[in-house]
This record gives sequence, C-alpha cells and structure tokens, in this order.
Amino acid sequence: MKKDINSNNEKLVNKVFEILTKFKNNPKKIENIFTELFEKDFDVQLNEISKLKNGLLKGFVISVKDLFNVKGYRTRGGTKFLEPDISLSDSKCISNIRKAGGLLLGHTNMTELAYSGLGINPHYGTPDNPLYPGSVPGGSTSGGAVSVALNLSDIAIGTDTGGSTRIPAAFTGITGFKPTQDSISRDGVLSLSSSLDSIGLMAKNVELCKVGFQAMRGKIITTQKKLKNKNLKFIIPTNFGFENIDTEIKVAFDFAKKKISKNGYEVIEMNVPVLDTYKKVPIWQFASVECATEYFYLYNEKKHLIDPNVLRRIERANEVKAVEYNLLKKIREDLIIEFNQFLKNNFLLMPTVTIKPPLLEKCKDSEYYDKANLVSLRNTTLANYMNGCSISIPYFENKNPIGVMINAITNEDDYLLDISSEIEKVLKK
Repeated sequence: MKKDINSNNEKLVNKVFEILTKFKNNPKKIENIFTELFEKDFDVQLNEISKLKNGLLKGFVISVKDLFNVKGYRTRGGTKFLEPDISLSDSKCISNIRKAGGLLLGHTNMTELAYSGLGINPHYGTPDNPLYPGSVPGGSTSGGAVSVALNLSDIAIGTDTGGSTRIPAAFTGITGFKPTQDSISRDGVLSLSSSLDSIGLMAKNVELCKVGFQAMRGKIITTQKKLKNKNLKFIIPTNFGFENIDTEIKVAFDFAKKKISKNGYEVIEMNVPVLDTYKKVPIWQFASVECATEYFYLYNEKKHLIDPNVLRRIERANEVKAVEYNLLKKIREDLIIEFNQFLKNNFLLMPTVTIKPPLLEKCKDSEYYDKANLVSLRNTTLANYMNGCSISIPYFENKNPIGVMINAITNEDDYLLDISSEIEKVLKK
C-alpha cells in the first residue's frame, strides 16, 4: 500500500497503516482474528473512496465475516470442507458498504458455518478474548468482535442466527446489533438457517451500529416516535432469561436496570405468557435441518473435515421428521403474531448472556461445550425466532462488562436504535 495514495485520504491511510503495523509488531496478540486481509486491494479501495464527496462510512474501516462474498476473494465460512471459487462480485450488502465509502479490511475468523455461540474454530484457530485471556470470544462472529475490541476495525459485519453478533459483543465489551431479518439483503452470503439468519454488525457504540445498518440497508429512515412517553415500557420477563444466571451478571444487570429506571424510563417486571410457549419449542431443528439441506452434497462426503462440535449439530437433522419441521414453521408464525401483539411499542430488557465467557480449555470437553453453548444462545435466540430486532449494549461494573439486551418487534429497527442511543448514555453515567 502506498502511503501517499491520496492526500484527501490521509487520516484513513494513516489508520490503515497503523492497523497493518499492529499486525506486523504484535502477531501473537492478534493472531486468529482474520482468515485473510484484503491488503492487495487497499490502494484501489482508497482511490475509489477519495472520489466520493460524502458517504455514511467514509473514513471507517470495516471487517467482514468470512460468510460474505467479497470480489477477488474466497468465502470459506470458517470451513476446510468447502472449496469455493474466487468471488466474482460482492454480496449485496458489501457492495452497499463500498458505495458508502467504507474500507474493507479483511475476512474475519468465525465458528465453522456460523454454527455455535462460542466462537471456537479448530481449523483457523480461535481468537483470544481481549478482556478475558484464555476465554472464548463468543460467536459465531468471533474475529469480528475481537477486531472491534482491539481497534483494528470500526465496524464488524457479521451474521446473527441465534445471537452471533450479540453474544461476542457481550463477551468482549462492545455493541452488537441484530436487525429484523429481511431489512438487509442476504444475497451473496453463506447460509446457516434460512429461517433465522440475519445480517448483523458490531461496533464500539450504538451510533456506529446505526450508521453501518443504514449503509448496508441502502437507505436512511428517520423515526418519528417519541422516545420518552407514558406508553413506552421496558419489560423484564420474570419467566424467561434469568435461569441459573451467574451472580456477577445478575448484580451488574440489576445496577443497569436501576440506572434506566432512575433516568425516567418505566421498567416493569412481569410474566410474559408467550415466552412459556416459546420455551417448549425445539428451535434447534431450524438450523440443523436447514444447514444439513444447504450443504448436504458437500458435508456428507467430507465429514472428517468438519469440526466435530458442528457436525454433531448438523447430524441431529436425522432426528427430525418432515411433519415436525413443517409444524415448527407454523407454530413460529403464530408466536410471532402473539409476541408482536404483546410487546407493541415496548421493549424487552434482559441480560444478553447469563454467564461469563467460558475458558477455551474447558470447552475441549464436548459435554461442557454443549452446555456452555446452549446457555450462551438461550436469551439471544428469542429475537431471531420472533423475527424481531435486538441490540446488546455493554455495561461495565467493576471494569467487567456484561451485555444489556433490548428487544423490539418486527421492523422497529430504527426505533430500537434511537432508544438504544439514549440507554447507552444512561449506562455510561
């Protein structure tokens, strides 16, 4: 990369040089974060960015989960069994990022096929958690979260099928946003579960998540809803989201709850009947059946190349009957309607994850892995199943972060981001 590429891009050029210097000088500290850098294209990208008079993402460095097609590079999905050709074009949302002036830094590491909430990858290594050394970073968008936490990128683009942007955000002390499923195009993105996949993103704050979301969506919408009014409530469910919660997480969440209440917002705790039904739904069937279908002809011949923890989940599809899967979809349609009618203009408030990041060493035991993975995904998966939007905002208590999760109903993304900007300020007081 030429440092004198364009004087108009001086700040961005310096930022990229600083990032590359970090890679050169601290290889151990930042290993396993990226599967590849887009370094050979930096000069071209900078030239194109310099031509833009304005752009929502101009001046920002963007990391990209290895599920998104980026022109000139292979999309591996954290796997060894896929044999992808070099992409001839960008996925739709990546194309929108370029148009908005974002500089694409590289493909980030991830759980194989995005099939876990822990972020472990035996093929390309697992990024270390920068806040809890020796612990998992959360997944599946593991490298993306760590790239933001270590200031290697401003925004990390990922996917969220059951919490894959919000779990790593909570584990690494950053912000993670999962929009309503079809608000951002999934064209040119490898799939885990066609029913539950959403394009999500992570950043250091809500404002950057908002800007990134608008850029990828390709349009700006200004919400007209009043944020503080007598009809707006934060509902904490008493029948979901707090089972076997770590004491430290519970204490920190209670402090966060009190801050929100003291700043003029109505916070109520109540039983949410629809969640009693939701807890009985075998949600795992979606990802298992749909992933097995998506990659059947490939994985069936190359099982020895797949992470055993991932393969175990794919093969559970054999337990599901066709009628069960179709009933699952029908039940979901009904519960989405019921959930949206219940929540309306309000928000659900819960801890993003109820445990601290598990130690990587402990996760080598498959039984422990399965338990930690299930607990990590428990709260976040709700928004995917209900096709809502959800955000995890960091709250630090004694310098240790937890994720405070706010959920809204289908297509209320801009409303959620607006209220989250206010809550973010409250939590920082």
